[in-house]
Parts: sequence; C-alpha cells; structure tokens
Amino acid sequence: MLPPTVPLIWKRSKRAKRITLRIEPVRGDVIVTLPDHISRDRALAFVHQQAEWITKTLADLQATPELTDGSKVMIEGQSVPILHEPEARRGTWLDEKGLHVSGEASHTARRVRDFLQLLAQERLPRTLALHSEKMNLHPTRLDLRDVRTRWGSCTRAGRIMLSWRLLMAPTNVCDYVIIHELAHLQHFNHGPQFWALVDHFVPNGHRGRLAAERWLRENGTALLRAA
Repeated sequence: MLPPTVPLIWKRSKRAKRITLRIEPVRGDVIVTLPDHISRDRALAFVHQQAEWITKTLADLQATPELTDGSKVMIEGQSVPILHEPEARRGTWLDEKGLHVSGEASHTARRVRDFLQLLAQERLPRTLALHSEKMNLHPTRLDLRDVRTRWGSCTRAGRIMLSWRLLMAPTNVCDYVIIHELAHLQHFNHGPQFWALVDHFVPNGHRGRLAAERWLRENGTALLRAA
C-alpha cells in the first residue's frame, strides 16, 4: 500500500505512449507522466501497483550516506571506500585501496565530488568517442552537466548532454545511455528503427538494453542523489 504522505506530481505528455514513474532525487516527489488518452484514475491504479518499488526507492533516498571518511561512493559500478588522509598533501587520488582525500575533514564531500566530476570529464568523452566511431554517428558537441532529472539528452542540432554521474554507473549502463543518445542522431524519436539501432550496438543486444534499463529503474534515483 502506498503511504498517504507520498507527494505525487502529475504530468500530461502528448509524446508519452505509456504511464511512467520517476522519483525526484532531491525532494522525493513521485512524478507520474501519462499520455493524454489515459485517465487519472487508471494512472493512480498503476501508481498503487508500483507501491513496493516506490516505498523502497524513497527509503533508499533517506539512507544515502554522506561523502565522509569511511563511507563509500560508486565509480563505474564499483563501491569505493572514501579514505580521509588529513596529513597528506596530494589532494585527492584513486588507487586500489580506495579514494583518498587530504586536507580538513569538513572539505571531504566537496573534494570527492570535484574529483568525480574531473574523472567524468576524462572518461565519459572517451567512451562517447569509442561508441561514436563504432556507430559512425558523430555529435556536434558533448556537454557534461550537473543534472538530477535525466541521464542524457540529444538535440536536433546534434548536441549531446550527459549527466556526469554516469561515471558512477556500471560500464554496461553507461554504454547503454551513450548509445541511446547517439542513436538519436539518426532517429530523433523512439520508434522501432531507433530501438533496433540501439539493440544492434548495445552489448548483449536487446537483453543488454533491458538489463541496463532495469538497473537504472532500481538504482538510478539513489545514484543521482549520491553526490
């Protein structure tokens, strides 16, 4: 049963083909997007069917640890311990033991976040370039942004935006999001040809895509909130 205090935000979309749910990672709102032809009552019934997932996701939000000494952060799907090194003079560095952070403890969270963003700027464009060559689809520009509402987007002008937090997701999930956005350079829609192109390039094809989508549904909200 869905708790009565859960905030629901309703959004109508002419482009939507089915009801979708998304948890806003900062406030914890449940955003319900529904096509014009579906009634509010039918959508509400769908929301109640997803009560277990909603309750679990909201609980995970509240349990998200701070980026402090002894806590962990995800990097390419791996849980990496944060190790505060107050006497060190190396800034922030990653090795087989974990993510080391020097300086005052009060600056640890900011330094971890800064390091992750710099690592994303190094690794995500490289991954995009790899898939771009394989697909022979080349964006006009790549922007990495600090967004919590979507993992990626593509404009008609060929500009791709990715959330830097993709760095934290497993590599197969990151690959899927990037391939998805690159595919929009050829098919600016979500029609059958678009999905066929995505499935052709995603590792393990259709099954790989479904696995990546499932991972994002189950873990994406907590990941967006993690840093």
